[in-house]
Amino acid sequence: MAAPSAPNNVNVQQGNGQVYLSWDITAGALTYPVARSTDGVTFTALAAPVVASYLDTTAVVGTTYYYQIQAANGDGSSTAVTTEGIVPSLSGNDCLGSLRLQAQQRADRVNSNFVTLPEWNSYINQSYFELYDLLVTVYEDYYMADVFTFQTNGTDSKYPLPNGVIPSLGESVPAKGMYKLQGVDLGIANNDNAWVTLKKFDFIQRNRYIYPNITSTFLGVFNMRYRIMGNNLLFIPTPAAGQYVRVWYVPRMERLLKDTDMADGVSGWTEYIIVDAAIKALEKEESDTSLLMAQKAALIDRINSSAMNRDIGQPDTISPTRRSDGGGNYGGPGFDGGFGGY
Repeated sequence: MAAPSAPNNVNVQQGNGQVYLSWDITAGALTYPVARSTDGVTFTALAAPVVASYLDTTAVVGTTYYYQIQAANGDGSSTAVTTEGIVPSLSGNDCLGSLRLQAQQRADRVNSNFVTLPEWNSYINQSYFELYDLLVTVYEDYYMADVFTFQTNGTDSKYPLPNGVIPSLGESVPAKGMYKLQGVDLGIANNDNAWVTLKKFDFIQRNRYIYPNITSTFLGVFNMRYRIMGNNLLFIPTPAAGQYVRVWYVPRMERLLKDTDMADGVSGWTEYIIVDAAIKALEKEESDTSLLMAQKAALIDRINSSAMNRDIGQPDTISPTRRSDGGGNYGGPGFDGGFGGY
């Protein structure tokens, strides 16, 4: 019996933090030695399955792996077949390198150099940002950062929102930068375990709370409301010293730079990135994108139709549009958010 020939049609796939290898059965082979490398040069033996497949359950998420597969029997082993690099990711996630390859496959441009690697990466990131904005807009609580908490100083009415770069307001490390504000809470009695929800002030009412007869009690400043001003929260009236403020927000996305960088916050919807990036590449070529555009429209419709919990509880308005007391004149004491406390 002679040593078998090398395996044909070797395929490598990743998912759920694992890597799956498969190939055609080789005549005369009794085992299929599998080896793994992180640099494509130095390989370490993993296993020698007797079937034409192998599931690598020891792979580490976010690491690039290369695999070699041989066919072997009692008379020797075949030459090794080396796979392309692959990066395992968790279920629903994908890395830049994998997303780019899938977008190239979808556009049927795997071996085309008309669209450069940096251009493909740029398309992936643009599509990634577009999808993220769509998801956090139609879903109320799709992707939230850790709550950002700070204390007021009794002097300032404006306080910086987290920017992801510079630690502020007592942070030891920078909190993730803010993309979309979801809500603001106030701790009463200068405490951080008794919270009330603050409302925005409508812009037309910006002077209503400036000159109240009484602005605070033993619980702290009441009647306080907020508005975003630049990268700050503006409060009226000016809060007393030592009051706790808690900010709920959607974080800004981080750009995918390395092939191993994972697309985060879009679990389950990476198909949108693949289709949209393929459209962008084909548009550069002035090729037909009608089929892909139809697929993108279907994906958007699916996202919109599945977002049952929409953010409509507190729409942002220029001025109030309805009363809450059923009587009196506009802006009177019974008006929603009138002259009293919360």
